[in-house]
Amino acid sequence: MDGLTGDLAGLSQPLLPSHNTLRRQLASTAISADPEPAAQQLLGPPSGRVAAHVLIEELPALNPHSSLWDTSVNLTNAILGAGMLALPHAYAGLGVSGGVLLTAAVGAMTHASIALMLRPTERSGKLTYAAVMEAEWGRWAGAAVRFSIVVGSAGFLVLYLIILADLLVGSEEFSGIIPDLWPGLPDPLPWFLQRTAVLTWVTLLVAPSLLPKTLGEVALISATKILCTVICVAALVVLAVALLVQGRLPQVHWLPDPAFFGDGSWTRLRGVLAVVPVIMTAFVCHMSIHPCVQDLRQYSPPRMRRAVAASLSIAGAVYALTGVAGLCVWGSAVKGDVLSNLNIDFVAAALWGNVPLACAFVATVKVAMAASMVLSFPITIWPMRQDIIEMLADYFGSRQLTQSAYYLLTYLSLLAIYVVAISIQSAYRVVGLVGSTMGTTIAFVFPGMLALRDQQGGLPFRVFGCALIAMGLLLTVVGVLSTDDG
Repeated sequence: MDGLTGDLAGLSQPLLPSHNTLRRQLASTAISADPEPAAQQLLGPPSGRVAAHVLIEELPALNPHSSLWDTSVNLTNAILGAGMLALPHAYAGLGVSGGVLLTAAVGAMTHASIALMLRPTERSGKLTYAAVMEAEWGRWAGAAVRFSIVVGSAGFLVLYLIILADLLVGSEEFSGIIPDLWPGLPDPLPWFLQRTAVLTWVTLLVAPSLLPKTLGEVALISATKILCTVICVAALVVLAVALLVQGRLPQVHWLPDPAFFGDGSWTRLRGVLAVVPVIMTAFVCHMSIHPCVQDLRQYSPPRMRRAVAASLSIAGAVYALTGVAGLCVWGSAVKGDVLSNLNIDFVAAALWGNVPLACAFVATVKVAMAASMVLSFPITIWPMRQDIIEMLADYFGSRQLTQSAYYLLTYLSLLAIYVVAISIQSAYRVVGLVGSTMGTTIAFVFPGMLALRDQQGGLPFRVFGCALIAMGLLLTVVGVLSTDDG
Protein backbone atom coordinates (compact mmCIF):
# COMPACT_ATOMS: atom_id res chain seq x y z
CA MET A 1 0.00 0.00 0.00
CA ASP A 2 1.26 3.45 -0.91
CA GLY A 3 0.19 5.65 1.99
CA LEU A 4 -1.47 5.94 5.36
CA THR A 5 -4.93 6.37 3.86
CA GLY A 6 -4.58 3.33 1.71
CA ASP A 7 -3.18 1.25 4.55
CA LEU A 8 -5.88 2.17 7.02
CA ALA A 9 -8.51 1.54 4.37
CA GLY A 10 -7.09 -1.94 4.15
CA LEU A 11 -8.36 -2.57 7.65
CA SER A 12 -11.77 -3.35 6.18
CA GLN A 13 -10.46 -5.95 3.75
CA PRO A 14 -10.42 -9.68 4.53
CA LEU A 15 -7.01 -11.28 4.92
CA LEU A 16 -7.82 -14.95 4.48
CA PRO A 17 -11.01 -16.88 3.71
CA SER A 18 -10.07 -19.57 6.24
CA HIS A 19 -12.40 -18.31 8.97
CA ASN A 20 -15.66 -19.34 7.31
CA THR A 21 -13.99 -22.36 5.74
CA LEU A 22 -12.96 -23.57 9.17
CA ARG A 23 -16.51 -23.18 10.44
CA ARG A 24 -17.97 -25.14 7.52
CA GLN A 25 -15.36 -27.89 7.81
CA LEU A 26 -15.81 -28.21 11.54
CA ALA A 27 -19.60 -28.24 11.27
CA SER A 28 -19.67 -30.85 8.51
CA THR A 29 -17.16 -33.08 10.28
CA ALA A 30 -19.03 -32.91 13.58
CA ILE A 31 -22.53 -33.62 12.27
CA SER A 32 -22.42 -37.37 12.70
CA ALA A 33 -19.49 -37.76 15.06
CA ASP A 34 -18.46 -36.90 18.56
CA PRO A 35 -17.45 -33.20 18.58
CA GLU A 36 -14.14 -33.71 20.32
CA PRO A 37 -12.61 -36.16 17.79
CA ALA A 38 -13.97 -34.01 14.95
CA ALA A 39 -12.29 -30.91 16.35
CA GLN A 40 -9.09 -32.85 16.99
CA GLN A 41 -9.05 -34.08 13.39
CA LEU A 42 -9.22 -30.53 12.02
CA LEU A 43 -7.25 -28.60 14.59
CA GLY A 44 -4.62 -30.99 15.88
CA PRO A 45 -4.10 -33.59 18.59
CA PRO A 46 -5.31 -33.07 22.15
CA SER A 47 -2.11 -31.91 23.80
CA GLY A 48 -2.60 -29.75 26.88
CA ARG A 49 -3.61 -26.18 26.20
CA VAL A 50 -4.23 -26.69 22.47
CA ALA A 51 -6.94 -29.28 23.09
CA ALA A 52 -8.63 -26.96 25.57
CA HIS A 53 -8.68 -24.11 23.06
CA VAL A 54 -10.13 -26.37 20.38
CA LEU A 55 -13.41 -26.68 22.23
CA ILE A 56 -13.45 -23.28 23.85
CA GLU A 57 -12.60 -21.28 20.71
CA GLU A 58 -14.00 -23.18 17.78
CA LEU A 59 -17.03 -25.22 18.80
CA PRO A 60 -19.27 -22.27 19.78
CA ALA A 61 -19.06 -21.16 16.14
CA LEU A 62 -20.81 -24.33 14.96
CA ASN A 63 -24.27 -22.87 15.60
CA PRO A 64 -24.05 -19.07 15.47
CA HIS A 65 -27.32 -17.45 16.51
CA SER A 66 -26.91 -13.71 15.83
CA SER A 67 -28.04 -11.80 12.79
CA LEU A 68 -26.31 -8.60 11.69
CA TRP A 69 -28.99 -6.66 13.58
CA ASP A 70 -28.44 -8.72 16.74
CA THR A 71 -24.70 -8.15 16.62
CA SER A 72 -25.14 -4.40 16.06
CA VAL A 73 -27.50 -3.90 19.00
CA ASN A 74 -25.36 -6.07 21.29
CA LEU A 75 -22.27 -4.03 20.48
CA THR A 76 -24.24 -0.81 20.95
CA ASN A 77 -25.30 -2.08 24.37
CA ALA A 78 -21.66 -2.82 25.19
CA ILE A 79 -20.65 0.72 24.21
CA LEU A 80 -23.40 2.71 25.94
CA GLY A 81 -22.52 2.81 29.62
CA ALA A 82 -22.69 4.95 32.71
CA GLY A 83 -19.94 7.19 31.35
CA MET A 84 -22.46 9.03 29.18
CA LEU A 85 -23.72 10.75 32.36
CA ALA A 86 -20.45 12.73 32.41
CA LEU A 87 -20.57 13.84 28.77
CA PRO A 88 -22.44 17.15 29.29
CA HIS A 89 -19.74 18.19 31.77
CA ALA A 90 -17.04 17.34 29.22
CA TYR A 91 -18.89 19.27 26.50
CA ALA A 92 -19.17 22.29 28.83
CA GLY A 93 -15.38 22.61 28.78
CA LEU A 94 -14.74 21.54 25.20
CA GLY A 95 -17.63 23.49 23.69
CA VAL A 96 -20.25 22.12 21.30
CA SER A 97 -17.92 21.91 18.30
CA GLY A 98 -14.97 20.59 20.30
CA GLY A 99 -17.08 17.93 22.01
CA VAL A 100 -18.79 16.75 18.82
CA LEU A 101 -15.54 16.67 16.82
CA LEU A 102 -13.69 14.76 19.55
CA THR A 103 -16.58 12.30 19.84
CA ALA A 104 -16.52 11.67 16.08
CA ALA A 105 -12.73 11.33 16.02
CA VAL A 106 -12.70 8.83 18.90
CA GLY A 107 -15.48 6.83 17.22
CA ALA A 108 -13.43 6.62 14.00
CA MET A 109 -10.30 5.67 15.92
CA THR A 110 -12.22 2.97 17.79
CA HIS A 111 -13.45 1.51 14.50
CA ALA A 112 -9.84 1.36 13.26
CA SER A 113 -8.59 -0.26 16.48
CA ILE A 114 -11.33 -2.91 16.34
CA ALA A 115 -10.45 -3.62 12.72
CA LEU A 116 -6.86 -4.14 13.87
CA MET A 117 -8.14 -6.76 16.32
CA LEU A 118 -10.15 -8.53 13.64
CA ARG A 119 -7.29 -8.87 11.14
CA PRO A 120 -5.25 -11.37 13.21
CA THR A 121 -8.49 -13.06 14.27
CA GLU A 122 -9.38 -13.73 10.63
CA ARG A 123 -5.80 -14.63 9.79
CA SER A 124 -5.34 -17.19 12.57
CA GLY A 125 -8.91 -18.42 13.18
CA LYS A 126 -8.57 -17.66 16.91
CA LEU A 127 -11.94 -16.61 18.26
CA THR A 128 -11.12 -15.04 21.62
CA TYR A 129 -9.22 -11.83 22.35
CA ALA A 130 -6.81 -13.67 24.66
CA ALA A 131 -6.13 -16.41 22.11
CA VAL A 132 -5.33 -13.83 19.42
CA MET A 133 -2.92 -11.98 21.71
CA GLU A 134 -1.35 -15.26 22.78
CA ALA A 135 -0.82 -16.29 19.15
CA GLU A 136 0.82 -12.95 18.33
CA TRP A 137 2.76 -12.20 21.52
CA GLY A 138 2.93 -15.38 23.61
CA ARG A 139 1.28 -16.82 26.71
CA TRP A 140 1.99 -13.80 28.89
CA ALA A 141 -0.03 -11.56 26.55
CA GLY A 142 -2.98 -13.96 26.58
CA ALA A 143 -2.88 -14.05 30.38
CA ALA A 144 -2.73 -10.24 30.52
CA VAL A 145 -5.82 -9.95 28.30
CA ARG A 146 -7.78 -12.46 30.39
CA PHE A 147 -6.85 -10.68 33.61
CA SER A 148 -7.78 -7.27 32.16
CA ILE A 149 -11.13 -8.47 30.83
CA VAL A 150 -12.13 -10.30 34.02
CA VAL A 151 -11.11 -7.47 36.35
CA GLY A 152 -12.34 -4.71 34.04
CA SER A 153 -15.74 -6.30 33.41
CA ALA A 154 -16.17 -7.03 37.11
CA GLY A 155 -15.33 -3.40 37.91
CA PHE A 156 -17.94 -2.11 35.48
CA LEU A 157 -20.56 -4.49 36.90
CA VAL A 158 -19.81 -3.40 40.46
CA LEU A 159 -20.30 0.20 39.34
CA TYR A 160 -23.62 -0.69 37.69
CA LEU A 161 -24.88 -2.28 40.92
CA ILE A 162 -23.92 0.79 42.94
CA ILE A 163 -25.51 3.19 40.44
CA LEU A 164 -28.67 1.10 40.56
CA ALA A 165 -28.78 1.34 44.34
CA ASP A 166 -28.17 5.11 44.21
CA LEU A 167 -30.91 5.58 41.62
CA LEU A 168 -33.37 3.76 43.87
CA VAL A 169 -32.61 5.31 47.28
CA GLY A 170 -30.42 8.27 46.39
CA SER A 171 -26.88 9.36 47.18
CA GLU A 172 -25.10 12.43 48.52
CA GLU A 173 -25.36 13.96 45.04
CA PHE A 174 -28.98 13.31 44.06
CA SER A 175 -32.27 11.97 45.42
CA GLY A 176 -33.51 8.46 44.61
CA ILE A 177 -36.62 7.16 42.92
CA ILE A 178 -38.14 5.83 46.15
CA PRO A 179 -37.76 9.09 48.19
CA ASP A 180 -39.03 11.09 45.21
CA LEU A 181 -42.18 8.98 44.88
CA TRP A 182 -42.75 8.56 48.64
CA PRO A 183 -41.42 11.73 50.30
CA GLY A 184 -43.06 10.79 53.61
CA LEU A 185 -40.59 7.98 54.33
CA PRO A 186 -38.62 8.38 57.58
CA ASP A 187 -35.03 9.58 57.58
CA PRO A 188 -32.99 7.44 57.89
CA LEU A 189 -34.82 4.97 55.67
CA PRO A 190 -36.01 1.59 57.04
CA TRP A 191 -33.49 -1.27 57.14
CA PHE A 192 -34.89 -2.86 53.99
CA LEU A 193 -34.07 0.34 52.08
CA GLN A 194 -30.54 0.74 53.46
CA ARG A 195 -27.56 0.39 51.11
CA THR A 196 -26.78 -3.29 51.74
CA ALA A 197 -30.41 -4.34 51.50
CA VAL A 198 -30.98 -2.35 48.31
CA LEU A 199 -27.86 -3.86 46.72
CA THR A 200 -29.32 -7.27 47.57
CA TRP A 201 -32.66 -6.47 45.92
CA VAL A 202 -30.87 -5.01 42.90
CA THR A 203 -28.73 -8.15 42.51
CA LEU A 204 -31.84 -10.32 42.61
CA LEU A 205 -33.41 -8.03 40.01
CA VAL A 206 -30.40 -8.47 37.73
CA ALA A 207 -30.25 -12.27 38.04
CA PRO A 208 -32.99 -13.20 35.50
CA SER A 209 -31.32 -11.11 32.78
CA LEU A 210 -28.36 -13.52 32.84
CA LEU A 211 -30.39 -16.57 31.75
CA PRO A 212 -29.82 -16.31 27.94
CA LYS A 213 -27.09 -18.64 26.66
CA THR A 214 -26.61 -17.11 23.22
CA LEU A 215 -26.01 -13.55 22.12
CA GLY A 216 -28.92 -13.91 19.73
CA GLU A 217 -31.15 -14.17 22.79
CA VAL A 218 -29.37 -11.24 24.45
CA ALA A 219 -30.17 -9.01 21.45
CA LEU A 220 -33.73 -8.27 22.63
CA ILE A 221 -32.35 -7.25 26.03
CA SER A 222 -29.82 -5.01 24.29
CA ALA A 223 -32.49 -3.40 22.12
CA THR A 224 -34.55 -2.65 25.24
CA LYS A 225 -31.48 -1.14 26.92
CA ILE A 226 -30.93 1.14 23.91
CA LEU A 227 -34.57 2.23 24.09
CA CYS A 228 -34.16 3.11 27.79
CA THR A 229 -31.04 5.11 26.97
CA VAL A 230 -32.87 6.97 24.20
CA ILE A 231 -35.63 7.85 26.69
CA CYS A 232 -33.03 9.46 28.96
CA VAL A 233 -31.52 11.44 26.09
CA ALA A 234 -34.96 12.46 24.84
CA ALA A 235 -35.72 13.82 28.32
CA LEU A 236 -32.71 16.14 28.08
CA VAL A 237 -33.86 17.28 24.65
CA VAL A 238 -37.36 18.02 25.99
CA LEU A 239 -35.89 20.15 28.78
CA ALA A 240 -33.68 22.01 26.32
CA VAL A 241 -36.63 22.73 24.02
CA ALA A 242 -38.78 23.87 26.96
CA LEU A 243 -36.07 26.31 28.07
CA LEU A 244 -35.63 27.49 24.48
CA VAL A 245 -39.36 28.22 24.13
CA GLN A 246 -39.22 30.22 27.36
CA GLY A 247 -36.08 32.07 26.29
CA ARG A 248 -34.15 30.72 29.30
CA LEU A 249 -31.33 28.76 27.69
CA PRO A 250 -28.02 29.32 29.50
CA GLN A 251 -24.96 30.59 27.66
CA VAL A 252 -23.52 27.83 25.49
CA HIS A 253 -19.97 27.95 24.12
CA TRP A 254 -19.36 26.57 20.65
CA LEU A 255 -15.59 26.58 21.09
CA PRO A 256 -13.54 25.30 24.06
CA ASP A 257 -13.95 27.45 27.14
CA PRO A 258 -10.65 27.72 29.07
CA ALA A 259 -12.36 29.60 31.93
CA PHE A 260 -14.52 26.51 32.61
CA PHE A 261 -11.43 24.67 33.83
CA GLY A 262 -10.39 27.33 36.33
CA ASP A 263 -7.69 29.97 36.63
CA GLY A 264 -4.05 29.39 35.84
CA SER A 265 -2.39 27.21 33.21
CA TRP A 266 -1.73 24.24 35.51
CA THR A 267 -5.30 24.20 36.85
CA ARG A 268 -6.72 24.38 33.34
CA LEU A 269 -4.43 21.61 32.11
CA ARG A 270 -5.58 19.36 34.94
CA GLY A 271 -9.18 20.21 34.13
CA VAL A 272 -8.74 19.28 30.47
CA LEU A 273 -6.97 16.05 31.40
CA ALA A 274 -9.90 15.19 33.66
CA VAL A 275 -12.66 15.58 31.05
CA VAL A 276 -11.01 14.45 27.80
CA PRO A 277 -10.69 10.79 28.95
CA VAL A 278 -14.47 10.74 29.44
CA ILE A 279 -14.86 10.90 25.65
CA MET A 280 -11.67 8.99 24.82
CA THR A 281 -12.93 5.91 26.69
CA ALA A 282 -16.63 6.27 25.87
CA PHE A 283 -16.54 3.78 22.99
CA VAL A 284 -14.75 0.93 24.76
CA CYS A 285 -16.37 -2.34 23.66
CA HIS A 286 -13.33 -4.35 22.59
CA MET A 287 -13.90 -7.15 25.10
CA SER A 288 -17.27 -7.89 23.46
CA ILE A 289 -15.96 -8.08 19.89
CA HIS A 290 -14.85 -11.71 19.84
CA PRO A 291 -18.01 -13.11 21.47
CA CYS A 292 -19.96 -11.32 18.72
CA VAL A 293 -17.61 -12.75 16.07
CA GLN A 294 -18.33 -16.26 17.38
CA ASP A 295 -22.09 -15.81 17.29
CA LEU A 296 -22.56 -13.90 14.01
CA ARG A 297 -24.31 -15.90 11.31
CA GLN A 298 -22.70 -15.93 7.84
CA TYR A 299 -19.57 -14.27 9.19
CA SER A 300 -17.43 -12.29 6.78
CA PRO A 301 -15.00 -9.43 7.45
CA PRO A 302 -17.15 -6.77 5.70
CA ARG A 303 -20.26 -8.02 7.50
CA MET A 304 -18.62 -7.76 10.92
CA ARG A 305 -17.23 -4.35 10.14
CA ARG A 306 -20.70 -3.13 9.14
CA ALA A 307 -21.99 -4.22 12.53
CA VAL A 308 -19.14 -2.38 14.27
CA ALA A 309 -19.68 0.76 12.18
CA ALA A 310 -23.43 0.75 12.85
CA SER A 311 -22.90 0.35 16.60
CA LEU A 312 -20.32 3.12 16.78
CA SER A 313 -22.54 5.42 14.69
CA ILE A 314 -25.56 4.86 16.96
CA ALA A 315 -23.50 5.33 20.10
CA GLY A 316 -21.78 8.41 18.70
CA ALA A 317 -25.11 10.02 17.86
CA VAL A 318 -26.45 9.26 21.35
CA TYR A 319 -23.30 10.65 22.96
CA ALA A 320 -23.28 13.85 20.90
CA LEU A 321 -26.97 14.47 21.58
CA THR A 322 -26.48 13.80 25.30
CA GLY A 323 -23.55 16.18 25.54
CA VAL A 324 -25.16 18.99 23.56
CA ALA A 325 -28.61 18.68 25.18
CA GLY A 326 -27.18 18.55 28.71
CA LEU A 327 -25.01 21.58 27.96
CA CYS A 328 -28.02 23.49 26.58
CA VAL A 329 -30.03 22.74 29.72
CA TRP A 330 -27.46 23.58 32.42
CA GLY A 331 -24.63 25.38 30.67
CA SER A 332 -21.41 25.69 32.63
CA ALA A 333 -23.29 24.73 35.82
CA VAL A 334 -23.59 21.10 34.67
CA LYS A 335 -21.95 18.67 37.11
CA GLY A 336 -19.76 15.64 36.49
CA ASP A 337 -22.80 13.37 36.87
CA VAL A 338 -25.74 14.93 35.07
CA LEU A 339 -28.17 13.16 37.42
CA SER A 340 -26.92 15.51 40.14
CA ASN A 341 -28.49 18.40 38.19
CA LEU A 342 -31.76 16.58 37.53
CA ASN A 343 -33.85 17.51 40.56
CA ILE A 344 -37.57 18.12 40.83
CA ASP A 345 -37.27 21.83 41.63
CA PHE A 346 -35.21 22.57 38.51
CA VAL A 347 -37.38 20.43 36.24
CA ALA A 348 -40.58 21.97 37.62
CA ALA A 349 -39.23 25.45 36.86
CA ALA A 350 -38.34 24.32 33.32
CA LEU A 351 -41.80 22.79 32.80
CA TRP A 352 -43.76 25.97 33.59
CA GLY A 353 -44.04 25.25 37.33
CA ASN A 354 -45.91 21.94 36.94
CA VAL A 355 -44.64 20.02 40.00
CA PRO A 356 -46.59 16.75 39.43
CA LEU A 357 -45.33 16.64 35.85
CA ALA A 358 -41.80 17.32 37.07
CA CYS A 359 -42.02 14.47 39.60
CA ALA A 360 -43.18 12.06 36.90
CA PHE A 361 -40.53 13.37 34.51
CA VAL A 362 -37.63 12.88 36.94
CA ALA A 363 -38.90 9.46 38.02
CA THR A 364 -39.23 8.33 34.40
CA VAL A 365 -35.66 9.35 33.59
CA LYS A 366 -34.24 7.61 36.67
CA VAL A 367 -36.30 4.46 36.10
CA ALA A 368 -35.11 4.36 32.48
CA MET A 369 -31.50 4.80 33.58
CA ALA A 370 -31.91 2.10 36.25
CA ALA A 371 -33.38 -0.27 33.66
CA SER A 372 -30.49 0.44 31.30
CA MET A 373 -28.03 -0.51 34.06
CA VAL A 374 -29.86 -3.82 34.64
CA LEU A 375 -29.94 -4.55 30.91
CA SER A 376 -26.19 -3.88 30.61
CA PHE A 377 -25.33 -6.93 32.71
CA PRO A 378 -25.75 -9.73 30.13
CA ILE A 379 -23.41 -8.24 27.50
CA THR A 380 -20.89 -7.00 30.09
CA ILE A 381 -20.58 -10.29 31.95
CA TRP A 382 -20.33 -12.32 28.72
CA PRO A 383 -16.61 -11.79 27.92
CA MET A 384 -15.72 -12.08 31.61
CA ARG A 385 -17.43 -15.48 31.83
CA GLN A 386 -15.89 -16.58 28.54
CA ASP A 387 -12.38 -15.83 29.75
CA ILE A 388 -12.98 -17.63 33.03
CA ILE A 389 -14.14 -20.67 31.04
CA GLU A 390 -11.04 -20.40 28.89
CA MET A 391 -8.80 -20.30 31.97
CA LEU A 392 -10.60 -23.32 33.43
CA ALA A 393 -10.09 -25.15 30.15
CA ASP A 394 -6.35 -24.51 30.38
CA TYR A 395 -6.30 -26.41 33.66
CA PHE A 396 -8.93 -29.09 33.16
CA GLY A 397 -8.53 -29.94 29.48
CA SER A 398 -10.98 -29.86 26.58
CA ARG A 399 -14.15 -30.11 28.61
CA GLN A 400 -17.12 -27.89 27.81
CA LEU A 401 -19.33 -26.71 30.63
CA THR A 402 -22.62 -28.43 31.15
CA GLN A 403 -25.68 -26.22 31.43
CA SER A 404 -25.72 -26.49 35.21
CA ALA A 405 -22.00 -25.65 35.43
CA TYR A 406 -22.53 -22.71 33.05
CA TYR A 407 -25.22 -21.19 35.24
CA LEU A 408 -23.28 -22.02 38.41
CA LEU A 409 -20.32 -20.04 37.07
CA THR A 410 -22.61 -17.19 35.97
CA TYR A 411 -24.30 -16.75 39.32
CA LEU A 412 -21.15 -17.32 41.37
CA SER A 413 -19.66 -14.44 39.36
CA LEU A 414 -22.71 -12.31 40.14
CA LEU A 415 -22.39 -13.23 43.83
CA ALA A 416 -18.74 -12.18 43.85
CA ILE A 417 -19.63 -8.86 42.21
CA TYR A 418 -22.35 -8.32 44.83
CA VAL A 419 -19.93 -9.04 47.69
CA VAL A 420 -17.43 -6.54 46.31
CA ALA A 421 -20.15 -3.91 45.87
CA ILE A 422 -21.25 -4.13 49.52
CA SER A 423 -17.70 -4.42 50.89
CA ILE A 424 -15.71 -1.53 49.46
CA GLN A 425 -15.99 1.87 51.07
CA SER A 426 -14.95 4.16 48.20
CA ALA A 427 -16.77 2.43 45.38
CA TYR A 428 -16.56 5.08 42.69
CA ARG A 429 -12.86 5.67 43.30
CA VAL A 430 -11.97 1.99 43.16
CA VAL A 431 -14.09 1.32 40.09
CA GLY A 432 -12.76 4.48 38.43
CA LEU A 433 -9.24 3.21 38.98
CA VAL A 434 -10.13 -0.14 37.42
CA GLY A 435 -11.73 1.55 34.42
CA SER A 436 -8.80 3.89 33.87
CA THR A 437 -6.34 1.00 33.84
CA MET A 438 -8.08 -2.12 32.51
CA GLY A 439 -10.42 -0.29 30.12
CA THR A 440 -7.67 1.72 28.43
CA THR A 441 -5.40 -1.32 28.25
CA ILE A 442 -8.07 -3.40 26.50
CA ALA A 443 -9.12 -0.63 24.09
CA PHE A 444 -5.78 1.01 23.29
CA VAL A 445 -2.67 -0.89 24.39
CA PHE A 446 -3.58 -4.41 23.24
CA PRO A 447 -4.90 -3.33 19.78
CA GLY A 448 -1.74 -1.25 19.39
CA MET A 449 0.37 -4.31 20.16
CA LEU A 450 -1.53 -6.29 17.52
CA ALA A 451 -0.86 -3.53 14.99
CA LEU A 452 2.87 -3.83 15.66
CA ARG A 453 2.70 -7.53 14.70
CA ASP A 454 0.73 -6.92 11.50
CA GLN A 455 3.40 -7.56 8.87
CA GLN A 456 1.08 -6.84 5.95
CA GLY A 457 0.18 -3.41 7.30
CA GLY A 458 3.70 -2.06 7.07
CA LEU A 459 5.01 1.16 8.58
CA PRO A 460 1.65 3.05 8.77
CA PHE A 461 0.15 0.25 10.90
CA ARG A 462 3.15 0.28 13.21
CA VAL A 463 2.90 4.05 13.59
CA PHE A 464 -0.81 3.77 14.36
CA GLY A 465 -0.08 0.96 16.82
CA CYS A 466 2.52 3.06 18.62
CA ALA A 467 0.04 5.95 18.78
CA LEU A 468 -2.62 3.69 20.31
CA ILE A 469 -0.19 2.37 22.92
CA ALA A 470 0.96 5.91 23.78
CA MET A 471 -2.64 7.12 24.15
CA GLY A 472 -3.50 4.13 26.30
CA LEU A 473 -0.58 4.72 28.64
CA LEU A 474 -1.32 8.45 28.84
CA LEU A 475 -5.01 7.83 29.60
CA THR A 476 -4.02 5.31 32.27
CA VAL A 477 -1.73 7.82 34.00
CA VAL A 478 -4.32 10.61 33.75
CA GLY A 479 -7.06 8.31 35.03
CA VAL A 480 -5.01 7.21 38.03
CA LEU A 481 -4.08 10.81 38.90
CA SER A 482 -7.69 11.97 38.50
CA THR A 483 -8.87 9.14 40.74
CA ASP A 484 -6.37 10.10 43.40
CA ASP A 485 -7.57 13.71 43.25
CA GLY A 486 -11.24 12.68 43.25
